[in-house]
Formats: sequence, C-alpha cells, structure tokens
Amino acid sequence: MLPSLNARKFLEPRIESLLNQTFADWQAIVLDSHSNDGTWEFLQPVAQRDSRFQLHQIPRDGLYAAINHGIDLATGEFIYVATADDTMAPQFLARMLDAFSRCPEAAIAACDALFIDGDGHQLTPANPELKRRLSSRAIMELLELATVRTAFLGEEQNQINYRPAPHDSLIYFSGRSVYCSLTQLLIRTESARAIGPFRTEIGSVADFDWLLRATSRFGTVHLPQKLATWRFHGEQLSIYRDPGRGSVQTMCEQILPEICQRHKLPLTRNDRAALLLPIKMRLARSPITRAYYRFETALRLCWMILKRPAPTLRALRRCKFRFGTRRHTLIPMIFQGLGLAPKDVETGEVEQVESGVVSTTQPLNNPTSASTISRTKS
Repeated sequence: MLPSLNARKFLEPRIESLLNQTFADWQAIVLDSHSNDGTWEFLQPVAQRDSRFQLHQIPRDGLYAAINHGIDLATGEFIYVATADDTMAPQFLARMLDAFSRCPEAAIAACDALFIDGDGHQLTPANPELKRRLSSRAIMELLELATVRTAFLGEEQNQINYRPAPHDSLIYFSGRSVYCSLTQLLIRTESARAIGPFRTEIGSVADFDWLLRATSRFGTVHLPQKLATWRFHGEQLSIYRDPGRGSVQTMCEQILPEICQRHKLPLTRNDRAALLLPIKMRLARSPITRAYYRFETALRLCWMILKRPAPTLRALRRCKFRFGTRRHTLIPMIFQGLGLAPKDVETGEVEQVESGVVSTTQPLNNPTSASTISRTKS
C-alpha cells in the first residue's frame, strides 16, 4: 500500500522503485488523502499505464488511519507499507520473500536501511538539516537505527537470522524502536490483521505501539542488507513531540504481563522491574530522578548477579556495561538469562522460545517459492 498526503515531490522515485522491482507480481493500493499539491493528478496516468496501481481517495484522517484502510483492502498474502517519501532497492521484494521461504515461521521480514537526505544523498552526521533539528546524541541514535537493533548495543548480525517472539518486543522496552521505519518491513497480511489496527489517537508513536504488539506475538526474520531507503527531510512525524503523543512507558507497562503470560517467560519480579527502567530513565526530566534510577539499576544488577551469576557476567562483558552511558540498560542481562537471541538461519537450526524453554526447530527442506507465496488471493 502507498499512503500519501501532499508528497508529490517524492512520488517519482517511490513509484520508480516499485516499477523496478525484480519481483513483479504485486499490487499497489494507493491511498491519497485528498492532496492539494498535484499528487492525484500525477497518480492518475500512472494507474492508466499500469493496472497494478489501484487509486483510492480517502478522508484526511492521518497516516495511521490510511494504513488501517490499506490493510482492510489488501488481498495479497503480504503487506508492504510503501511510505511515500522513501524507496527500496530493486531486489527488495524478491529477497524479503526469499527470507520468508527460508524462515516460514516468521510473520515479519525486516531489512536494514540506507539513510538519505531530501536530495537523495547518503545521510551523514554533518548534514545541516539534521544538525539544525536534532541534538548530537539524537543524531547518533537516529543513524544507529539504519541497522535493525539487537539487545546488545553495537552488535550486528551478518547472516539472515530469526528473532523469535518476544525478542524484538522486549528490545522496545529500551524506549527506542527496533526498526527505523515501516518501509523496512514486509508483513504477512493475516498477522497484520491479527495484531489489530494502528491506534489513531496517540500521535507519532502509533507505529511504536503497533510494532510492540506485533513483535510480542510474532517472530521476525532479519535480512542484514540495506534494501530499504529511508529519507530524512525534517518533516517526519517522529521528529517532533506532538501534543497527542502517547506514553511509550504506559504501552510497555501494559503489555509486559501479557508477554509473560503468552510466552510463559520465567521473569522474576526483579527482571520485570529492570525491563521498565530504561524507559523511565529515558523519560526522566530531572537529574535527581535520573540519579535515583541509576541507583535502582545498580541494585537490580546486583540482584541479577546474585541469582544468575554466570549469564549476567557474560552479558556484562558482551554489552560492555557502563553506568552513565547508553550501555546502562539491563535488558542484555535478561536476554542472556533467558537464552533469547537472534538465531542464524543459515546454520540449519532455528531456536525459539516456546512455553518458557528454548527449543530447536528445523527449517523446511522444500521452502515455498517466492513467486507462489506473494500472489494476491482471488
């Protein structure tokens, strides 16, 4: 689906990236919210030339309402949100579908992203628009999101890997997204509908909320290649703090009991409290509050060492834990204790958390071909 509102200046490269896909069996549901910048006039001849484009004009109720409408209209087995100001590599669909065929238990496929500026050049920390709008720390954190995140800061997966639920969901408890944008994802349609609609009343964190819920239920296959392109132009919803923005802390607090119950995770009371500390620290406004949370972090870390000395110490070394830095989160210690980590699909074994234990499953010997699994349903 392609939701659009006054994005005419970016539509040509977006449409071109769709037309250049090496996998051609797709349908584009274009959802224009009554743009007044020439978008509709530009799209009409595109649809006349190529019947794969279906044009719809919808009420101007916001991006997330448009995505919900697109999910309702989708007839294919997979959904891709083609954000109007971004693009993807010609091999995007083919390689993401191949990732699904290698890892059929996944409901979401994610790739890394290439960050570009408004003119299409690679985004760097020295970009003037970036420096004008964001602090140095915010710039560093934004650029780190080009690579799909793991619990262990700075670690990268070099091979296609499976991230069983609730792996990615627990990483969201750091208060930062696992993926930079929906443009990096291909999602099974039945799973998207099972997750439920994007919330339209919480502003720019609706994708955080939806993906938190999605990854709490479903696993993700990660393809560590920069197949999606994300454009920074200073007008993204997530750059600003809008008045209606929901609380990511409340989202995580509400879903944590559900995660523990669904996956029967052996999380202690200390573990659950530790999972929520990074968000509390991130949202803390006063130095006194931040100092209190650092003290609480130290106490809960000591308790982890006492109860699970070996895995906790291994995680401390692996994540190079240091107080007063971005490495102070206790999430890696919890992951190490659970044995919950991305698993290399190429090894022939995929580990996943099921009923509180780590089990091993073999990938299919005869994976379904991409040309079969992506066709639209009649």
